[in-house]
Amino acid sequence: MKNTTFFLFFAILALAACSQSNDDSVNVPESDYQLSPDGLTLVKWLNPLTAGVNMQADSRLREVNTIAEKAFKGCSRLQSVVFSNNLKEIATEAFAGTDLRTSVVFNSYSDVVFGERVFSNTRITSITLPKTKELSAEIFANCTALENVTFAKTGKIGKGAFKGCTAIEQIDLSQAEAIAIGAEAFAGCKRLKRVVLSVTMNLKPIGDKAFANCTSLENLTVLALYPPYFEGNPFQGISYPTVYVPATPDDLIDIYKRDSQWKALANKIHKL
Repeated sequence: MKNTTFFLFFAILALAACSQSNDDSVNVPESDYQLSPDGLTLVKWLNPLTAGVNMQADSRLREVNTIAEKAFKGCSRLQSVVFSNNLKEIATEAFAGTDLRTSVVFNSYSDVVFGERVFSNTRITSITLPKTKELSAEIFANCTALENVTFAKTGKIGKGAFKGCTAIEQIDLSQAEAIAIGAEAFAGCKRLKRVVLSVTMNLKPIGDKAFANCTSLENLTVLALYPPYFEGNPFQGISYPTVYVPATPDDLIDIYKRDSQWKALANKIHKL
């Protein structure tokens, strides 16, 4: 009995030591970053050689809900990031100019607030976005490798949000509940062929030059039952795309064709 008790005691100690070792192994050295005094804001990443950060796997970083302005500036080798479940805000240019590529993972329970140019000029190829009230100005500007974007509930697409994203071929906002497309939102997306606007775009703005120089744009599906309105010329520099609107109500297609702005596209408007 004593031998059994002795063995169990040391087995528990070994297991605890192993568990402690595993916990330590996922934590990033504290010298790699600077947090605010309350531990809720990542002020600055201090290790320019970091290639990947998993905030949710780190016992301290998982508590972070805000990433400060230019927090990762100078981290030219950073290729991947997994955000914490608690994330609420990423400030201006937090990741701009890093080497972010395929792995950018959001786990947020709440809406995320984005500053301007958060991911601009990175090499992201695909991203699934969290809920947000607005994708900020130039958030993905000049991300020339970005091919696939999956939208959660998104209020507004900000000015120049995807400007110069030359690899994107499709934008589907049907589930995004967007209520505005900002000026130059998709300008210069030269491979963009198909766009779907959600039903929530009823009488909402499509900004000036929103699709300027999208020379491959062929198909614009508008699910709104009342025509969105144009601010300036959303289609500058390109031929009008074919426009598809819901088949019901029956007179919806005529409403679009008679609209003071959409009538210029009348011969391009068809029922789904």
